[in-house]
Amino acid sequence: MLHNALSQTRTGRVPVLPKFRDDMRPAFVENTCLPFLLDAQNEDGGWGFRAHSVSRAEPTAWALIALAESAPAQAQEEAASRGVQFLHSAQLSDGSWPCSPGLPEGSWVTSLACVALLGREKSSENGKRGLGWLCKEMPGETGTLRRIMRTFAAKKTDGTQNESYFGWSWTTGTSSWVEPTSYAMILLHAVPHSILPADAKHRMEMGEAMLCNRMCPGGGWNCGNPMVYGVPGEPQITSTVWALLALKNHPERTEVQQSLEWLQGKLNAIQSPVSLALSVIAMNAYEKPAAELALALQAMHEKNEILWNVPEVAWSALALSGGAQSWLKMKSAGGD
Repeated sequence: MLHNALSQTRTGRVPVLPKFRDDMRPAFVENTCLPFLLDAQNEDGGWGFRAHSVSRAEPTAWALIALAESAPAQAQEEAASRGVQFLHSAQLSDGSWPCSPGLPEGSWVTSLACVALLGREKSSENGKRGLGWLCKEMPGETGTLRRIMRTFAAKKTDGTQNESYFGWSWTTGTSSWVEPTSYAMILLHAVPHSILPADAKHRMEMGEAMLCNRMCPGGGWNCGNPMVYGVPGEPQITSTVWALLALKNHPERTEVQQSLEWLQGKLNAIQSPVSLALSVIAMNAYEKPAAELALALQAMHEKNEILWNVPEVAWSALALSGGAQSWLKMKSAGGD
């Protein structure tokens, strides 16, 4: 029955599949996702976006996060240890991580590297240094000139976007955007209060305010522009999922409820395996039904309808692992 369901031709909608059993998830992750990730690891311990491409901090972080959520095995522990060492070596002197090897400046990837390292033995100092850089790194709109420009612009517009709220940027010194802000917020919510930098609370409050203010009319998020020349922006599934994960400690907020409703209304039309995996992660985080989505995601893998890149497979593993999803919860500080 399951084989027949997996062999069905896709119609552009999540197919009607047999009832999903929770015991299928760990086996699928163990037999499909983890072997791919282990085989894709490079000699230097890192992962590239595709198997054996140049190692970068972002895919390495996602691979480590996915491995941490699976049942421990010797091969996985050895791979994780090598991946951790790669992140240690890739960290810049100021505590940040660049998005590409050889670049001299830190980037948004610092949030993901910290998520992957915090709570691991011998990585606590690396994580603290990354946190320190992240909380000090200010987006471009906080600069004096930009503040003056906002003062004049505010008199000429009746827009609802509050430019005084800020989060995090993709590139140092540029404007805040939804996804890098969400990654930073996921990290800060997962960090023990005892090791948070002194300015973390203010940054978290501003980040939450920015995300709620940047929600598109009716729910959901895009890259960060809820209105463009007076026209409502179109929300996207990926941006919506990251924002929802960043705000999961506030399920009662109207913005969260509206955006969950928007996402649930889009689930049956998802054709992208990335969007499907991320949607399952979001539904699991908010304890919403996701069984049929999870089985549809498995079907895409079985039918080779995915790109087989490292983040995509790591997200599928996180969606289907059925574990505690500790990367979204407060970690221990770790130690040497």
